[in-house]
Amino acid sequence: MSLQHAILGILSYKPTTGYDLKHIIDKNISYIWSAKLSQIYRDLGSLERKGYVTTRIEKQGGRPDKKIYSVTEEGEKALQEWMIKFPQELLPPIRDEFCIRILFGSRLPVEELKFQLNRFIKEIQARLEVYQGLTKVIDKYAEDMGIPGEKFFWRLTLQRGFICKEAEMRWARECLLELEKNYPGKPLEDSDQADKA
Repeated sequence: MSLQHAILGILSYKPTTGYDLKHIIDKNISYIWSAKLSQIYRDLGSLERKGYVTTRIEKQGGRPDKKIYSVTEEGEKALQEWMIKFPQELLPPIRDEFCIRILFGSRLPVEELKFQLNRFIKEIQARLEVYQGLTKVIDKYAEDMGIPGEKFFWRLTLQRGFICKEAEMRWARECLLELEKNYPGKPLEDSDQADKA
């Protein structure tokens, strides 16, 4: 997926500014896609050059003018073509830096591994709290945008986020239990040396 398709999808609901696009992405779909404001404006420029979006200037008294982006008929067509052309592989590429560190965990003291796993759990808990808040935001946003039927599909993606994060938390907790059982309070390298003796 590209950010451009996400932008076209959002603009298909309602014309908006680049700044508001950033707000919509952060508040509504950040659990599946994130973007910096500079990326959004770069891709809006690219979409405009392709003829997929148009802009109009909205004057604001005493403040800078607003640039409102709208999806064109060509943009709608490009979005629809992308929607029906599913890739050969649906799973995203795996690049998990945290798991690589766990893979080579024998190079760290057990207490450090436990600390990092507990940090990981806290981050997941915070993410799950964000997801809980998104449940309400999704409903309000869909109603405000006049597209209440969309919230059904948005909830499907959010449910995936909940399930994946809960599975990651379960894994981290099981790792902590295994570490405690196999290396109770000892650095891994000391335990390995004792096993070899």
